Amino acid sequence: MTVRILSFSYCFPNRARPTWGMFVLQRLAAMARQEGIDLQAVAPVPVFPLLSRREVKSLPSRDVMEGLDVHYPRYFYFPKIVKSLDGRLYARGLRRWLDAVCRQWTPDVLDAHFVWPDGVGVSLLAEHLGLPYAITLRGWLYEAMKYPRILRQCVAALRGAAAIISVSEHLAGTAIELGAPAERVRVIPNGVDTELFRLRDKESVRRQLGLPEGARLVVSVAHLGPRKGHREMIRALARLPRDVQLLIVGDDPDGGCNERELRGLTNELGIDGRVTLVGRQSYDQVPLYYSAADLSVLASYREGCPNVVLESLASGTPVVASNVGNVPDMIMDGHNGRIVPPRQVEPLAAAIQELLDQTPSPRAVRGSPAVRCWDEVAADVCDVLCQAVGCNTAESQRIALSVR
Repeated sequence: MTVRILSFSYCFPNRARPTWGMFVLQRLAAMARQEGIDLQAVAPVPVFPLLSRREVKSLPSRDVMEGLDVHYPRYFYFPKIVKSLDGRLYARGLRRWLDAVCRQWTPDVLDAHFVWPDGVGVSLLAEHLGLPYAITLRGWLYEAMKYPRILRQCVAALRGAAAIISVSEHLAGTAIELGAPAERVRVIPNGVDTELFRLRDKESVRRQLGLPEGARLVVSVAHLGPRKGHREMIRALARLPRDVQLLIVGDDPDGGCNERELRGLTNELGIDGRVTLVGRQSYDQVPLYYSAADLSVLASYREGCPNVVLESLASGTPVVASNVGNVPDMIMDGHNGRIVPPRQVEPLAAAIQELLDQTPSPRAVRGSPAVRCWDEVAADVCDVLCQAVGCNTAESQRIALSVR
């Protein structure tokens, strides 16, 4: 029996290609490789006629990306205002397109990669077609909790879902507290490309990247936005010995404002010679920075299932990370890294010093239970979606619609 899955993942506006996170793309590609699965992907493109760029207007309606059959249906949205309408506009804009798809290829289940706007929009589309749907919970659920109108719609969508996949235990618990049916929630953390992120010789990688071979190197792979905790990391570095250097790999989502602030902070603390802002790197280049480092740091204020932690562990590099999201499920404190409270400089500096003084072996770190390849994760996800096919959620949808 072949199960047909139509998988939805929101595409950011004004981009010529879907700006999916690599974790979305890799999970989709691995799902498509599973036996008995016929998967098509949807990257809904929000457009506002007066602001949409020429590249968006010329984007094909359908394409192949990384071996995936991808659709790019458009839907109208209001940029920056009345955002509580996004889910409904998503569904309204895609309904006619989806009806046309179903005349040639009818899915068995709809799969939403985020609770907002995908989950809410997909719940309405599933009701229209009389199909079951699934929602994956990532960190955006925490963001939705700041906006009551959006949260009510997200909770309604979760109540009507045939299956809910959470990337962390904490997210799953939060969803259940909000009203999601516990019996339909399954925790499946993200995977990692274990072929790309692997053990490498540290010294040869440092020579390849032109990095000092004698220094103790700490790497942080994350964009430069405030919630990634780079400011705390730089302040922690100022408390560490002078031979400890920091590499930050990531771009600035705010057009250079964060980079200027970080450079100003390093200058103020007198450690500008010990901090290197590497900038955005290609995905196949990132593993080299993990392998070159003695440890990696993720000092975020909020996360779902941060793939940078998995990528570091798969590279054999221990991690100091904030106690957020799925981090406690990935790091065994003292064995493959350290867990610290977010936003606090002193515990962060102390954990880095401890890990530099007693660094676990790369092979032991690589063998962390949290390190799973994407094919294993995809098999679990497909199993959940296959079980969702045929689920009678009419009553749940009736309850959910009453909440909307």
